[in-house]
Amino acid sequence: MKRSALLVSVAVLGGCTFTSDAFRKELEWKDQEIHDYRFVYTKSCFCGFDGPNPALITVRNDEVAKVEYIIPPSTPKGPVPTNGYPSIKALFAIIADARARGADKLDIDYDETYAFPRSVRIDYEKNTTDDEVEYKVENFTLLSAGQQ
Repeated sequence: MKRSALLVSVAVLGGCTFTSDAFRKELEWKDQEIHDYRFVYTKSCFCGFDGPNPALITVRNDEVAKVEYIIPPSTPKGPVPTNGYPSIKALFAIIADARARGADKLDIDYDETYAFPRSVRIDYEKNTTDDEVEYKVENFTLLSAGQQ
């Protein structure tokens, strides 16, 4: 039995019910055992994010392995550091953190095929200006073991 089916069964038998779409989608994602993939990532916020945006992210064994510019900079730069760029697993952690922090608004759009969050919009505090952040995942592609 797959791990997520077992977890849901135990939770339901224990008197709990899961209503969190985010939790169900994360379990769907994990059950597919996707560890190598590539996607275009965009972060929109007033937070001083200064890396490539949008960026092409390559994930290997669930870790961000490479970040590339989609639009080349006017001045050539070296390789882009991978810190600060999320894997799909990290996006699910961002969603969980927003829920734990009691974000005023949390809007998530999931991919119908692979169940990853395609768009995450968070407004942490209702009456605070410029605390909103949005993460987007586009052009998701599975990678085979030897594929660059």
